[in-house]
Amino acid sequence: MESLIIVVWVITLVGALGLTAVLVAEVVRVVHHVREIDRLAKVALPAAEGIVRNTEVIAALEGVLPIVGRLVAGAGIIDATSASIARRIAAVRRSLPGVATR
Repeated sequence: MESLIIVVWVITLVGALGLTAVLVAEVVRVVHHVREIDRLAKVALPAAEGIVRNTEVIAALEGVLPIVGRLVAGAGIIDATSASIARRIAAVRRSLPGVATR
């Protein structure tokens, strides 16, 4: 009976040793992947900070919309006025004798 207990005990120890080896291999893999994740996070952090800085301004753009509307209206008025001036200059040129027209 004592030899049977020793055999069972040895088999259990060998099984435990095998499971321990498998678990240690898994722990090594997990530690490796955690280090890789940490490295990638350190690489990505400056980019993430840049994205945050660049997107902070988006909220301020809503205040620009009314100003843009006024600028577009002003640009339309300037365009119409400059076209009117160009027509008047062309009319004056045509009315002057001896001035070549382009």
